[in-house]
Amino acid sequence: MLQRIQSILLLLAILVNLSVLFVPIWQLSQGSAIQVVDGLSIEVEEMVGEGSDTLFYAHEESTTQVSHTAGVVLIGLSCLWLAFTIFQYNDRPRQMRLAYIGIGFLMAEILAYVMLTQNLGAGDSMPHFGFAFPVAALLLVWLAISRIRKDEELVRSVDRIR
Repeated sequence: MLQRIQSILLLLAILVNLSVLFVPIWQLSQGSAIQVVDGLSIEVEEMVGEGSDTLFYAHEESTTQVSHTAGVVLIGLSCLWLAFTIFQYNDRPRQMRLAYIGIGFLMAEILAYVMLTQNLGAGDSMPHFGFAFPVAALLLVWLAISRIRKDEELVRSVDRIR
């Protein structure tokens, strides 16, 4: 029964959550330095010189932020947990409980990235579209839970008729 809509929604949530690793989440401009946070690293670009129309940047990567590491670990943990949840289709109440725990992992991931962006320092900062991906995964899991609940109600109503 892996073709059920809730299994597809959970799979989409996993894919959306994994894509956070490859897209920019946040950008912070501080003086001549620009920090871009994506799922795997924090990239710092320092403006070294100006040409006629070209800016030259020295580029370095830093992954020393604790909350950044926590965010990456939570991405992996939530994706593995949701994948495990997909294969619990035989026991729908258990699948719902596991999906609620998956929502907890996703909320902790969002919290880790919010804490990371708050710890980067003051300056011009703006979120990128990758910041919305964990929220979209959270909504997909919530929709999957509602579909699991509807399936369980349908099975109970059919059992009453018998």
